[in-house]
Amino acid sequence: MTLFAGTSGFSYAEWVGDFYPPKTPAGRFLGEYAKRLNAVEINNTFQRLPREEALAKWIADTPAGFKLCLKAQRALTYSGIAFPKEEVARQFGARIEPLGERAGPVLLQFPPTQKRNPELLEGLLENLGRPAAVEFRDPGWLDPEVYSVVIRHGGAVVVTDQEDWPLAEAAGEFGYFRLRREYSDEELERWIRRLAEEAVRRDVYAFFRHSPQAPGRALRLLDAAG
Repeated sequence: MTLFAGTSGFSYAEWVGDFYPPKTPAGRFLGEYAKRLNAVEINNTFQRLPREEALAKWIADTPAGFKLCLKAQRALTYSGIAFPKEEVARQFGARIEPLGERAGPVLLQFPPTQKRNPELLEGLLENLGRPAAVEFRDPGWLDPEVYSVVIRHGGAVVVTDQEDWPLAEAAGEFGYFRLRREYSDEELERWIRRLAEEAVRRDVYAFFRHSPQAPGRALRLLDAAG
Protein backbone atom coordinates (compact mmCIF):
# COMPACT_ATOMS: atom_id res chain seq x y z
CA MET A 1 0.00 0.00 0.00
CA THR A 2 1.07 3.63 -0.55
CA LEU A 3 1.36 6.58 1.79
CA PHE A 4 0.54 9.85 0.01
CA ALA A 5 1.59 12.95 1.91
CA GLY A 6 1.40 16.64 1.16
CA THR A 7 -0.20 19.94 2.06
CA SER A 8 -3.51 21.68 1.56
CA GLY A 9 -2.64 23.78 -1.47
CA PHE A 10 0.70 24.56 -3.08
CA SER A 11 0.48 28.14 -4.34
CA TYR A 12 2.26 29.92 -1.50
CA ALA A 13 4.81 32.57 -2.40
CA GLU A 14 6.21 32.48 1.14
CA TRP A 15 7.62 29.01 0.42
CA VAL A 16 9.96 30.42 -2.25
CA GLY A 17 13.54 30.28 -1.05
CA ASP A 18 12.76 27.52 1.41
CA PHE A 19 10.64 24.67 0.05
CA TYR A 20 10.73 26.11 -3.48
CA PRO A 21 14.04 27.19 -5.03
CA PRO A 22 14.79 30.93 -4.97
CA LYS A 23 13.00 32.98 -7.64
CA THR A 24 10.60 30.17 -8.56
CA PRO A 25 7.69 31.77 -10.48
CA ALA A 26 4.14 30.91 -9.46
CA GLY A 27 3.59 28.97 -12.66
CA ARG A 28 6.26 26.47 -11.60
CA PHE A 29 5.16 25.95 -7.99
CA LEU A 30 3.33 22.68 -8.59
CA GLY A 31 6.13 21.24 -10.69
CA GLU A 32 8.64 21.95 -7.93
CA TYR A 33 6.23 20.66 -5.29
CA ALA A 34 5.74 17.38 -7.15
CA LYS A 35 9.48 16.73 -7.22
CA ARG A 36 9.43 16.18 -3.45
CA LEU A 37 5.90 15.27 -2.37
CA ASN A 38 3.49 12.80 -3.94
CA ALA A 39 0.05 14.35 -3.31
CA VAL A 40 -1.69 17.68 -2.83
CA GLU A 41 -5.12 18.92 -1.83
CA ILE A 42 -6.55 21.39 -4.33
CA ASN A 43 -8.83 23.84 -2.54
CA ASN A 44 -9.77 26.38 -5.23
CA THR A 45 -12.20 23.83 -6.72
CA PHE A 46 -14.30 24.47 -3.61
CA GLN A 47 -15.40 27.76 -5.19
CA ARG A 48 -15.84 26.74 -8.83
CA LEU A 49 -15.40 23.94 -11.33
CA PRO A 50 -11.80 23.63 -12.49
CA ARG A 51 -11.14 24.86 -16.01
CA GLU A 52 -9.99 22.31 -18.56
CA GLU A 53 -6.75 24.28 -19.03
CA ALA A 54 -6.05 24.01 -15.30
CA LEU A 55 -6.55 20.25 -15.36
CA ALA A 56 -4.18 19.95 -18.31
CA LYS A 57 -1.51 22.00 -16.54
CA TRP A 58 -1.81 19.97 -13.34
CA ILE A 59 -1.26 16.82 -15.38
CA ALA A 60 1.70 18.32 -17.23
CA ASP A 61 3.32 19.55 -14.01
CA THR A 62 3.14 16.26 -12.10
CA PRO A 63 4.67 12.80 -12.62
CA ALA A 64 2.87 9.49 -12.92
CA GLY A 65 1.82 8.27 -9.51
CA PHE A 66 1.19 11.77 -8.14
CA LYS A 67 -2.29 12.32 -6.66
CA LEU A 68 -4.46 15.43 -6.88
CA CYS A 69 -7.21 15.48 -4.26
CA LEU A 70 -9.75 18.09 -5.30
CA LYS A 71 -12.16 19.66 -2.84
CA ALA A 72 -15.73 19.39 -4.11
CA GLN A 73 -17.74 22.53 -4.75
CA ARG A 74 -19.23 24.23 -1.71
CA ALA A 75 -22.67 24.24 -3.34
CA LEU A 76 -22.94 20.51 -2.69
CA THR A 77 -22.74 20.68 1.09
CA TYR A 78 -22.72 24.30 2.30
CA SER A 79 -25.80 25.65 0.53
CA GLY A 80 -29.20 25.42 2.19
CA ILE A 81 -30.92 26.45 -1.03
CA ALA A 82 -33.02 23.75 -2.68
CA PHE A 83 -31.60 22.84 -6.10
CA PRO A 84 -30.51 19.59 -7.80
CA LYS A 85 -27.25 19.04 -5.91
CA GLU A 86 -26.95 15.53 -7.32
CA GLU A 87 -26.63 17.01 -10.81
CA VAL A 88 -23.89 19.37 -9.61
CA ALA A 89 -22.07 16.36 -8.15
CA ARG A 90 -22.37 14.55 -11.47
CA GLN A 91 -20.97 17.58 -13.32
CA PHE A 92 -18.04 17.82 -10.91
CA GLY A 93 -17.18 14.14 -11.31
CA ALA A 94 -17.38 14.40 -15.09
CA ARG A 95 -15.27 17.57 -15.24
CA ILE A 96 -12.30 16.01 -13.43
CA GLU A 97 -12.40 12.79 -15.45
CA PRO A 98 -9.42 13.93 -17.61
CA LEU A 99 -7.15 13.67 -14.55
CA GLY A 100 -7.25 9.90 -14.96
CA GLU A 101 -4.97 8.07 -12.54
CA ARG A 102 -3.75 11.36 -11.06
CA ALA A 103 -7.16 11.90 -9.49
CA GLY A 104 -7.10 11.05 -5.82
CA PRO A 105 -10.22 10.94 -3.66
CA VAL A 106 -12.52 13.95 -3.89
CA LEU A 107 -12.73 15.82 -0.58
CA LEU A 108 -16.41 16.27 0.28
CA GLN A 109 -16.69 18.56 3.31
CA PHE A 110 -19.85 18.96 5.37
CA PRO A 111 -19.89 22.08 7.60
CA PRO A 112 -21.09 22.05 11.22
CA THR A 113 -24.34 23.69 10.08
CA GLN A 114 -25.19 20.71 7.85
CA LYS A 115 -26.86 18.19 10.10
CA ARG A 116 -27.04 14.45 9.55
CA ASN A 117 -28.75 13.60 6.27
CA PRO A 118 -27.88 10.12 4.94
CA GLU A 119 -30.16 10.57 1.93
CA LEU A 120 -28.28 13.68 0.79
CA LEU A 121 -24.96 11.89 1.31
CA GLU A 122 -26.13 8.87 -0.68
CA GLY A 123 -27.26 11.02 -3.59
CA LEU A 124 -24.04 13.02 -3.73
CA LEU A 125 -21.76 9.98 -3.60
CA GLU A 126 -23.78 8.07 -6.17
CA ASN A 127 -23.70 10.94 -8.66
CA LEU A 128 -20.11 11.95 -8.01
CA GLY A 129 -19.16 8.61 -9.49
CA ARG A 130 -15.72 8.36 -7.89
CA PRO A 131 -14.22 7.69 -4.44
CA ALA A 132 -14.70 10.49 -1.95
CA ALA A 133 -13.10 11.37 1.36
CA VAL A 134 -15.99 12.71 3.43
CA GLU A 135 -15.31 15.19 6.23
CA PHE A 136 -18.07 15.70 8.80
CA ARG A 137 -17.86 18.76 11.04
CA ASP A 138 -20.96 17.93 13.05
CA PRO A 139 -20.65 14.87 15.33
CA GLY A 140 -24.23 13.82 14.58
CA TRP A 141 -22.99 12.25 11.35
CA LEU A 142 -20.59 9.86 13.05
CA ASP A 143 -22.64 6.68 13.30
CA PRO A 144 -22.63 3.21 11.66
CA GLU A 145 -25.36 4.01 9.13
CA VAL A 146 -23.49 7.01 7.74
CA TYR A 147 -20.20 5.13 7.72
CA SER A 148 -21.81 2.29 5.76
CA VAL A 149 -23.05 4.73 3.10
CA VAL A 150 -19.54 6.13 2.63
CA ILE A 151 -17.91 2.70 2.50
CA ARG A 152 -20.54 1.28 0.12
CA HIS A 153 -19.52 3.94 -2.41
CA GLY A 154 -15.81 3.12 -2.09
CA GLY A 155 -15.01 6.16 0.03
CA ALA A 156 -13.55 6.94 3.43
CA VAL A 157 -14.46 9.03 6.45
CA VAL A 158 -11.90 11.79 6.97
CA VAL A 159 -9.99 11.94 10.24
CA THR A 160 -9.47 15.65 10.94
CA ASP A 161 -7.17 16.67 13.78
CA GLN A 162 -8.32 20.20 14.52
CA GLU A 163 -9.66 22.00 17.55
CA ASP A 164 -13.45 22.24 17.75
CA TRP A 165 -14.07 19.55 15.10
CA PRO A 166 -14.99 15.95 15.99
CA LEU A 167 -12.21 13.39 15.56
CA ALA A 168 -13.80 10.66 13.46
CA GLU A 169 -12.92 7.00 13.51
CA ALA A 170 -10.85 6.02 10.46
CA ALA A 171 -12.95 3.84 8.16
CA GLY A 172 -13.10 3.11 4.46
CA GLU A 173 -11.33 1.71 1.44
CA PHE A 174 -8.41 4.05 2.11
CA GLY A 175 -7.31 6.34 4.93
CA TYR A 176 -7.62 10.12 4.67
CA PHE A 177 -6.15 12.35 7.38
CA ARG A 178 -6.17 16.15 7.63
CA LEU A 179 -3.66 17.38 10.20
CA ARG A 180 -4.58 20.96 11.01
CA ARG A 181 -2.68 21.78 14.21
CA GLU A 182 0.79 22.93 15.11
CA TYR A 183 2.69 19.84 16.26
CA SER A 184 5.55 19.32 18.65
CA ASP A 185 8.15 16.76 17.59
CA GLU A 186 6.62 14.23 19.96
CA GLU A 187 3.10 14.81 18.62
CA LEU A 188 4.29 14.59 15.04
CA GLU A 189 6.12 11.34 15.76
CA ARG A 190 2.92 9.81 17.12
CA TRP A 191 1.10 10.69 13.92
CA ILE A 192 3.95 9.38 11.79
CA ARG A 193 3.83 6.03 13.57
CA ARG A 194 0.06 5.79 13.23
CA LEU A 195 0.02 6.69 9.55
CA ALA A 196 2.84 4.27 8.74
CA GLU A 197 0.87 1.51 10.45
CA GLU A 198 -2.29 2.45 8.53
CA ALA A 199 -0.40 2.35 5.24
CA VAL A 200 0.55 -1.30 5.76
CA ARG A 201 -3.01 -2.39 4.98
CA ARG A 202 -4.42 0.30 2.69
CA ASP A 203 -3.51 3.47 0.82
CA VAL A 204 -3.31 6.49 3.10
CA TYR A 205 -3.56 10.20 2.28
CA ALA A 206 -2.29 12.74 4.81
CA PHE A 207 -2.36 16.51 4.37
CA PHE A 208 -0.96 19.20 6.63
CA ARG A 209 -2.55 22.63 6.92
CA HIS A 210 -0.61 25.18 4.90
CA SER A 211 2.04 26.87 7.03
CA PRO A 212 5.79 27.47 6.70
CA GLN A 213 6.38 24.13 8.45
CA ALA A 214 3.86 22.08 6.46
CA PRO A 215 6.08 20.88 3.58
CA GLY A 216 8.81 19.80 5.99
CA ARG A 217 6.33 17.83 8.06
CA ALA A 218 5.00 16.06 4.97
CA LEU A 219 8.55 15.24 3.86
CA ARG A 220 9.34 13.89 7.29
CA LEU A 221 6.29 11.64 7.09
CA LEU A 222 7.32 10.27 3.70
CA ASP A 223 10.91 9.72 4.82
CA ALA A 224 9.78 7.82 7.92
CA ALA A 225 7.46 5.63 5.88
CA GLY A 226 10.31 4.70 3.55
